[in-house]
Parts: sequence; C-alpha cells; structure tokens
Amino acid sequence: MTTLFELNTRNREDRIESFWICYIEGTDGGRHYRHWSLVNAQTEAERLAKYTGKKVYLFRCVGICQMEQSPVKWKVPR
Repeated sequence: MTTLFELNTRNREDRIESFWICYIEGTDGGRHYRHWSLVNAQTEAERLAKYTGKKVYLFRCVGICQMEQSPVKWKVPR
C-alpha cells in the first residue's frame, strides 16, 4: 500500500513538497485536492467561497508523521 509519505518522496531522496488544501467551514471535510502552488489554492478557495457562501480555510502541509519502527519519524518541507 502506498502511503502519503511515499507519494511525496518517490524519487526525491527523502524530500517532501509543500502543498495546500482548502477546507470549507461547517462541512465534514469531503475529498481534498492537493494544490502544489499557493496561487492555485487561493483561486480554488475563492471559487469555493462563492459557490458555498461559507468560509474557506487554506491549510498548508508543514510535515508528515509516519510510524516506522521506533521512534516516530518526521519530515518537513524545506
């Protein structure tokens, strides 16, 4: 099974890429699309806010936690 950590680091020597996700206030979260640029995420947030009439939050990935053996291993964007 491919994990989120593997998807972001495949062929990149243990490096992860920053991404942004839009979250609509008052929803269960739904499916989230990863935006690889802030501009694209802002455009989508504006579209969602107009469409739903609700607040849209932009979340930026600041790290990924994955259990390996022990201890817990963290990777953060550069």
